[in-house]
Amino acid sequence: MFLKPHFLIFACLIILSACGNSTPKDKDIVKRSNLKKEKTEVHTNLKTIAKLITGDDSILISKKVVLQPWDKQWSNIAFEFYDEQEGVQLIHWQQAINDQIRNSLFRPEESKPYPRPLNATLINKSLKAFKKEATRYEEDMVWSSTDTFDISDHYGSFACLKSFSSSYTGGAHGMYGVSFDYFDKTDGKKLSIKDFLNVDQKLLKIAEIAFRKKVGLKPNVPFNKDEYWFGKSFYLPDNFEITSKGITFYYNPYEVTNWANGIVEFSLTHAQLSDFLKLKID
Repeated sequence: MFLKPHFLIFACLIILSACGNSTPKDKDIVKRSNLKKEKTEVHTNLKTIAKLITGDDSILISKKVVLQPWDKQWSNIAFEFYDEQEGVQLIHWQQAINDQIRNSLFRPEESKPYPRPLNATLINKSLKAFKKEATRYEEDMVWSSTDTFDISDHYGSFACLKSFSSSYTGGAHGMYGVSFDYFDKTDGKKLSIKDFLNVDQKLLKIAEIAFRKKVGLKPNVPFNKDEYWFGKSFYLPDNFEITSKGITFYYNPYEVTNWANGIVEFSLTHAQLSDFLKLKID
């Protein structure tokens, strides 16, 4: 049985139509495949894990005429920070730590904050700025400064930046202090003691007893009758270090006592803190 001519023509049209429709679809698939490949290559080239850069730098500051050993002083910075080189994408909390370090570097008054990126060149620039400022004045003692920055990021939900600063810029004595800044790994925000602990009257009582015992102050002696002061009442500082034994709290010079007493610290153990914890600290 033979097919009629008009039926053959109709069948050919259907086949040609099907072939014509399939070709663009195949091309689209190839284009999408190439696009996906390009995106993958771009993502691969972007280093998402920032290296921890460690190092130190120093600069000599001296009088024009050097007569005594103390007429020369070294100023130095020992640092840790996350690598901000091109192609590196810092996590928000890493950037927050770098920004904290950058803002802590010396710069002349009323000058603009240092721009990104944070690197060894920028740190050296801050040392040179300090030397330039130091040599503007004729002082009996030469200016000096020491800064250290240490990062602890092994905790599960937060990271810590420990900073120590000591400087002499004229006057009767220099200044120094230690600070601990904690950053939430979820959003990069700074954490205070109240984010870690439920600071109620019961905890404050336990802490005050531990503080008085450490500094040798009797329970019945008011703070304003001794060389320590707390204003209206005892408080826990937002300056604290998480240790293997618990938490150590720090009050820097002039915060709750005179300069001669230096940095005042006391500790609470894990057992003392267990009922007040809001975040896991070990």
